Amino acid sequence: MDDLNRMLAESMHDAAGHAPSDAGLLGSVHARSRRYHRRRVVIVTALAAAVVVAVAGIPIVTVLTGRPEPALPPAASASPSAPRVTSGTGAVRLSAGWKAPAFPYTLPATDGMSAPAASMRNGNLIAFFEATELQHHADVTITVSAREPEFTSQADQTPISVRGHAATLRTVNVSPAKQLTLYWKESSTRWIQLATDDTYTPDQVAGLADSMTSASIAVRPPFDLDLSPQGLIADTVSDSRMTFRRAGGDAGFRTVLRKRQQLTGINHKVGGHDAALTHSDGRVVLSVDVTDWDATLEITVDGGLTISDADLLRYAAGVHILNRSNPE
Repeated sequence: MDDLNRMLAESMHDAAGHAPSDAGLLGSVHARSRRYHRRRVVIVTALAAAVVVAVAGIPIVTVLTGRPEPALPPAASASPSAPRVTSGTGAVRLSAGWKAPAFPYTLPATDGMSAPAASMRNGNLIAFFEATELQHHADVTITVSAREPEFTSQADQTPISVRGHAATLRTVNVSPAKQLTLYWKESSTRWIQLATDDTYTPDQVAGLADSMTSASIAVRPPFDLDLSPQGLIADTVSDSRMTFRRAGGDAGFRTVLRKRQQLTGINHKVGGHDAALTHSDGRVVLSVDVTDWDATLEITVDGGLTISDADLLRYAAGVHILNRSNPE
């Protein structure tokens, strides 16, 4: 599935402590840029820093996508062993379906730029605008923050004004092109970052920021879920994973599509697929051999959360892999 195109509310305050550093991130670049040897562009994982989750009051929309033949049909059969039933404050309950958060801004439609793709990473809502014409345009990534971002990389900093606010433009001198990150405090509860490269001048970067308008761009998941963990907050939604966490906690319910791995200790079936369910040190892992995709679906529940084996198998049976997914 490597040839497929990769397509990239809850309270902001719950995510204020989830700000990742920019260490190591500036080394990642969009693969397309290397083919042109023209410039280094910014992708979702190349943000200098990102500190955002779904903003309070951001509209919630249901993701409507075409659903291919599911890799995991909605039926599960377990081995004869009795399911482990758990209870307590960390017990996970399942509810029907899943609703996606929405990214709250967009840029004006422009020839040479694709429509935005929204994703969520480590509590961060992100919109990626890919450049389709490389002479006058560059990829743009916009991130909404709950607090001022923190940076560890060395950069030149220039104060400018955008959208009626004081802003800072960071310039990181890397090859083949400099990376530019403009960030500012949009409101008392919201910071915004706009990242691109030096295909744009500083004035043009400020112009992009000024041109942002309100929108509701649904985050696009890699899976269609028949069931989801009730009361948990979406933390990461990318082309290979969906993770959830408790308010104020770390992600403890993770569903990841990985490149196919050899399963050991097979003891269950999920929709006709071999599966291995293991318990260790308060963590439960269910790995499903999804032969249709030459992939392994891995579901992990930890972080103080608990779930019965029967419910975990039921959840796995309702995970439908979408065509835009890409095993990691």
